[in-house]
Formats: sequence, C-alpha cells, structure tokens
Amino acid sequence: MSEYPRVPAAGLPTLSVEQMREADRLAIEEFGISLLQMMEHAGSALAELTHRLYPDGAVTVLAGGGSNGGGGLCAARHLVNRGRRVEVVRSTNRGNAAVEHHLGTLAAMGIGAGARPATDSPVVVDAMVGYGLEGSLRGRAAELAAWTAGRVVVALDFPSGHPEPGAVDAAATLTLALPKAGLESVGRLFVADLGLPAALWARMGIVGTPVFADSRIVEVIS
Repeated sequence: MSEYPRVPAAGLPTLSVEQMREADRLAIEEFGISLLQMMEHAGSALAELTHRLYPDGAVTVLAGGGSNGGGGLCAARHLVNRGRRVEVVRSTNRGNAAVEHHLGTLAAMGIGAGARPATDSPVVVDAMVGYGLEGSLRGRAAELAAWTAGRVVVALDFPSGHPEPGAVDAAATLTLALPKAGLESVGRLFVADLGLPAALWARMGIVGTPVFADSRIVEVIS
C-alpha cells in the first residue's frame, strides 16, 4: 500500500486531451514554465512512486520520443540516484529536444539507451506514449508493449496504447496535474503535481480545492 493521500475521483476535474494541450501551451507561453521544468516534476514523481510501490529489483524504463519519453528518461536518472539498477530502452530513434537533453544527461552518467530490453527486469516504467496517441501502438512500441506482459508496470500519464488492443497493462498509472478523460482500467491511479499555478487553471475556467496541499502525489479512488 502507498502512503499517499487519497482523493475521491468525484472531487477532481477531468481534463480532455484538448484541455491538457492548452494547459501545456499556457504554462510555456504565458507563465514561463519550460517543458524541461515540467518533465523534471513528472520524472522525479514517477521515480518516487515506482520506488515506493515496487522497491525491489531492476527497472526497465521504456521511453518514447516525445514529452512522455522525456519524463521517463528523467525518472531513470532519479531511480539510479535511489540505488536502483536501471535499463533504458527507446521505443523510437526519434526524439524531441527535451528527450535528447535527458539522453545526454544519462550518457554522462554512463547509462546508454538500447532498442530492445537486455535484462529481465521485474519492474517496468512505461513512458512510451502519453495522451496524444490516436489508434493502436505500432512497430517497436507495440513489440515492447507485448514484452511487458507478466511484469509490473508503472505508466506515465497513460498506459501506452490505452484503451486500444495491444496496450500496456499497467499495475499503476501516474497521470500529471489532473486526471484525464479515458483513464479507466489503468491500475491504481495516482496524480502528480506539475507545478502549474492556480492562475493557469483559473484562466481555463477550472477552479477547485488545491489537490496537492499535503503531498505532491495523491491516489485517486472511486
């Protein structure tokens, strides 16, 4: 069991994909919060949750080429700092600037990134694809999703491919800022603070009780 505060789902706003994209845009363009800042919050929280829920064994981090992957790569660094043995596997050879930034940091730590898992890790961090995917997983991402079967998976934001056939089956999902529409049957659901100000949510017409008053991670319960 986690030690995180529990928050009823009924008391939380639920964001659509369009609303989350708008929140990202406002954070960067209007409030000066960089993508790397948000990734650091996401990756640090993801590592904390993974380590607390599943404190034993090696961890394989599956990282995509977008913001989701950047958060996973950041989590890999924090997991290593917690003494975990970490393998990084990329689901695509393409990556945005933030992904390349985090890959460079890991390389400086002596941690490379492969295209296929080389270890039989019992714990997997799924950071391949977030909320923006349309349709089922394809190519290497689909192969890696199949590889996760039988392993304990902590997914970042959304289990990759959810809810389509062939999606990653997560034991726990850490979504970011607020719950997203469609996050059903994703294992235990947690929400992490991205550091987005209340003024941003008010700009979007979303007002509610501060979610992270007592902890930067909360568990959402039915």
